Amino acid sequence: MNGLTTIAWAILAAATAWGLTLAHATATINRLQAARRKELRHWQDEAARARAHAAQLAQDAAAWAAGCKQGREDVMTIMPLLVAAQRLIEPRRAAGDMADST
Repeated sequence: MNGLTTIAWAILAAATAWGLTLAHATATINRLQAARRKELRHWQDEAARARAHAAQLAQDAAAWAAGCKQGREDVMTIMPLLVAAQRLIEPRRAAGDMADST
């Protein structure tokens, strides 16, 4: 009977060790999966922020380019007026300089 009891205790000890190892491994796997999900959410959020920032930069660049184009068009539109005004002022200024020198 002593041998049979020893064998039974050995089987019980092996089953208990296997159960404890399985529980520990399951807990470790669950903990690692939770950490992986947390890190995945972090990087997904970071990617979303980066995409939003890139979209904002693209919008700003487009607005800046449109503003520059509008500014060039404004200068090209007003330039003939400035030249004409300058031509009108020059003869008057020349006449005024001659009157001042006499």
